[in-house]
Formats: sequence, C-alpha cells, structure tokens
Amino acid sequence: MEVNEKVRRSFKWTFATEFLSKLIVPVTGMVLARILSPSAFGVVASILVATSFAEIFADAGFQKYFVQHDFQSEESKKRCFITALITCCTVALFCWLLICFLAKPIAALLGVPDIYRGLQVASLGILLNSFNGMQGAIFRREFQFQLLFKVRVIALLTPIFVSIPLALLGFDYWALIIGTLVQQLATCIFQARYVSIPVSFRFDFASLKEMLSFSLWTLFESITIWLSTWGDLFIVGTLLSSYYLGLFRGSSTLTNAAFSLITGAIIPVLFSGLSRVQSDMYAFDSMYYDIEKKSILFVAPIGVGIFVFRDIAVSILLGAQWHEADFLVGLRGLVGCFSVVINSMGSEALRAKGMPRLSALSQIFYFPVMFAVLYVTAPLGFDILAIGTCLCSLELDCVKLVILNKCLGFSLRKLIGSICPAMGSAVLAGGMVHLFRSFLGTDSIMVSIISMLLFGVLYLGIVCLSRENRDFLLAIFKKVEARVG
Repeated sequence: MEVNEKVRRSFKWTFATEFLSKLIVPVTGMVLARILSPSAFGVVASILVATSFAEIFADAGFQKYFVQHDFQSEESKKRCFITALITCCTVALFCWLLICFLAKPIAALLGVPDIYRGLQVASLGILLNSFNGMQGAIFRREFQFQLLFKVRVIALLTPIFVSIPLALLGFDYWALIIGTLVQQLATCIFQARYVSIPVSFRFDFASLKEMLSFSLWTLFESITIWLSTWGDLFIVGTLLSSYYLGLFRGSSTLTNAAFSLITGAIIPVLFSGLSRVQSDMYAFDSMYYDIEKKSILFVAPIGVGIFVFRDIAVSILLGAQWHEADFLVGLRGLVGCFSVVINSMGSEALRAKGMPRLSALSQIFYFPVMFAVLYVTAPLGFDILAIGTCLCSLELDCVKLVILNKCLGFSLRKLIGSICPAMGSAVLAGGMVHLFRSFLGTDSIMVSIISMLLFGVLYLGIVCLSRENRDFLLAIFKKVEARVG
C-alpha cells in the first residue's frame, strides 16, 4: 500500500479517536471540575511536573527513533525494539525508586510538601508509560491507528468508572492520581495482546549504540520541551498559590483539549507519513504543505472561537469557580492556532527528517525568555501573566519558522500564505460575532447559541469563497454523508 494511502486511512482513525475523546473528555472534565477545587488540580499539576521530567529519561527518544528509522531487516527491527524496551523500563524503574526515596524534598521544592506520598504513588506511572510507549511505537510505525483507537477508548472511559466515583467519595486529588494509574495499567494489558514482536531479554549493545546517536538528541530536545511546557508550571507553582497553578493548568488543559481533535488526528500520522518519504524531498514538501493548509481550516475557527466564547467555554467545561482564567483561556486559543500548524507540525517535520537537534535548538531560544517573562509578570497579576506567556509562545513560532526555512528549505511565503486565508476568515467572522454579542448582551443563553451558530455560518461562508477550500470541504461532507447513509 502506498504511503499516502496509509496516511489517508490513518487520518480516519486518528480523527475518529479525537472525535470520540471530544464527546467523553469534556463530560468527565466538567464533572470533576465541579466536584474538585482548582487547588486539587494544582496539586496534581505539581506532581506531573516531577513525573513528566522523569518520563523523558525513561523514553530517551527511543520511541521516535523506532517510528522514524528505516530498518534493513525485520530481525534488526526486533533487536532494536527489545533493546529499547529493556533500556526504557530499566531507566523507568530507577526513576521511580529515586523519586520514592527523594519524595519529601521534591515535594518541598515544588511548593507542596504535604503531597509527597501522592508523588510516590503517581510516579509508578513512569514505569507503566515506558512500557506502553514502546508498544505504541510499533502500532504507529505500522500505521495501526485502528488499534490505537481502541486503546484510546479504554483511556477515555477510565475516569468515568474510577476518577469520578472516587472524587464523589471525597478522595480529593487522589481520585485523579488513582484514575491515571488504572488508565495506564489497563492500556498496558490491552496493548500487550497485540504487539507483533514477542518480548524477550535479548539485549543488543550494538543496537543501543546505534539508537543513542539519534535518541540522545531527541532526549535533549525532550528536556528543552519539558522546560518550555512544564517549567512554566513549576515557576507559577513556586511564585503563586496552588489555586492559581490550578487555574493556569486548567486553562492549558481546556485549550489543548479543544485543539487535540485536530492535533491528535494529524501529528502521529504526519510524523509516520513524513518519516516514510524522508528521502524524497519533493514528496516530503508536498505532504507537509498539503496537510498544513488543510489543518488550518479546522484549527483557525477553534482558536478564534475559544477567544470569542471564552466565558461560555469556561462556564460549561470548568464551572463558575474557574472564571478568573477566562482571559488566559481566550489568549491561549488565539496563539494555539499558530502553535499547532507552525510549532507542533514543524517539530514533527524536523524529527521525521532525522534532525531533532534543530527542534531542540528552537526550545533553547524559547525557555530562557519564557522563564524571565514569568518571573517578571507573575507578581503583576494573573492577566498580565497570561499576556506574557502567550507572547512567548508566538516567539517560539517565529523561531521555528526560521529553522524550517533555513534548514529544510521550506518557503516562508508558502508556510505563512497557507495560514493567512483561513485565519483571516476566522478573525473576520469572530469580530462580527463579538460585535453582535456586545450589542445584544452576553448573559442570554439564546444569544449565545445564536452567536455560535452565526460564527460557524459566517466562517464557512467566507472560507468557501475559495474554490479549493470549497471542493475540499464538500468532499469531506460527501464522504461523511456516504458513511452515514
């Protein structure tokens, strides 16, 4: 089967996965946000700062290597997988034991000294995620996204049957920790049934050496990404209270969940597809530009919609106690449009081309600026902090554009030109709807419903002025109609 055909089929399953998650995740999130306080989410965010850092070393970039590398034989692929699995699980076990031993000082460093036992228990997930990650790498490499769909369903249903009942019973942040562990364990058991490579203890040092030449740069990139992604939580947690850390983390989770319908469907398949055509630069460029241009058609209305309807999004998904994060949620929605199609997709292109060091370089230019901005803006107020973090995100997008242009030869005119029409259409539609809401008031439920419908109609009307966009969206509609019929 041709790579392009595999990519198209894989998109169907990744999109189905993310669509299902959008039906389940908001419901569980809405329930948990109303049962638990922002402080509980802040505590879990603090724990994740530590465990996510340890998971970087447990993975060591082997998953990306396994998906990206062109193996000379099936036997070579098996040796690399077994060696990577043993290495990852061994490092993960060491990280877990180390966190258990140093739990008290780590919890104190995070500004929540009383949750050290929660940190010890939650860190068990490092070992489970390490095993799950290498299993998932096999499925992504072989474009088995239908199987990954089933795995995601298990993960989505776990909070309903575990986290929510525990939260109702008064387990506080423990409900989130236990729910996550059960989710990871269930995924581990399910995936083990379908792995095509039998697990053994045939460790191969030559394979390890070969993988490390690629993986060490991926590991370095992952560390820089962690500093950019989780470093802000660490600073906010130390400078502000767990309440504001919960608001900060909650706003990020809400916007990421909104975009994940697109990113979750695109990113895994994009990396796998680009990896298979990495030696054909024409096919590589064509695939990237095509996916970027189509992705922004869906990303732009999501981001602008979050900004225009930020108060409604927070009310529905989080509840009244979270409204102090409205402004941050809106700004994250706007800048998230660019982050998805420039930063996230650009990073996958660099990794697929075997250049993870360049993606790491972009993070090096980003996180010192972010740290400085956070330290300056955090004492000035939560809204000022929101502006600072979002400006830093745009700075990272600009750096990534330059790297894609200089190192991969991507055209800046094409990269930016593919984004502007859809983004301009969304902004124009959003501006008109904002005026409509301002004139009639934002308190009426009927006005809110009409405003959202009006936004969708206006955006589609403007974006479909382009014949290419009109044909693309019409083709999607016909496929959906045929499947439903």
